[in-house]
Amino acid sequence: MRVGLATVLWTASACTASLFGSKPAEPAPATFEAGWEHVTSGSSIKLAHIKSGARLTMPQVSYGTGSQQQAITAQADAATSKALWRVEDEQARGAPVACGARVRLINSDSDHSLHSHAAHRAPISGAQEVSGFDGRDAGDLWTVECDGGLWRREAPVHFRHVDTRQYLVSLPSKKFRQPISGHQEVSAAAKADTNAQWMAVEGYYFSAAHASAKTSH
Repeated sequence: MRVGLATVLWTASACTASLFGSKPAEPAPATFEAGWEHVTSGSSIKLAHIKSGARLTMPQVSYGTGSQQQAITAQADAATSKALWRVEDEQARGAPVACGARVRLINSDSDHSLHSHAAHRAPISGAQEVSGFDGRDAGDLWTVECDGGLWRREAPVHFRHVDTRQYLVSLPSKKFRQPISGHQEVSAAAKADTNAQWMAVEGYYFSAAHASAKTSH
């Protein structure tokens, strides 16, 4: 279900993009210039795990167990190109994503979908496996759970898997060894606790409100 979209106006000529750098998480909500506050359809973003600061990443290493699809991890290196995810929903590019929207997160480096399935277990925690899937199906859909009607940048958000109703989580204590030493395991679990909190940080954001591109660091 999508909410809060009735007043969103978008035209192809008005849609522009901006590349933003990172800033540390702060107790007070981040502020942005009007028109750049929200995560929008078509934007390629990095997702920071709030508890650890690590970025959601697809390091292009396959699981040795379970589905044997691509591993999904949380990586401390904020500069990695493997941590960019394109936000896809049913809207035109540049439209703000609503809280409650169903989205796909597509790894910009590989075009794999952020995926989960009840049939396979994560290799370290034994929770539900999250993988990178080379294709598109119903297992790629995630519900954006947030406050305020629209998904705001640098504000806490949960992702709930539509098929299994589990939350995207990462536990800082669950880390891989070689060949991805230090990467945190990412899995899906039933509780929307602090391990399930993420926020949109660096990325290439589209805006429907500006007619020219802007670069900010």
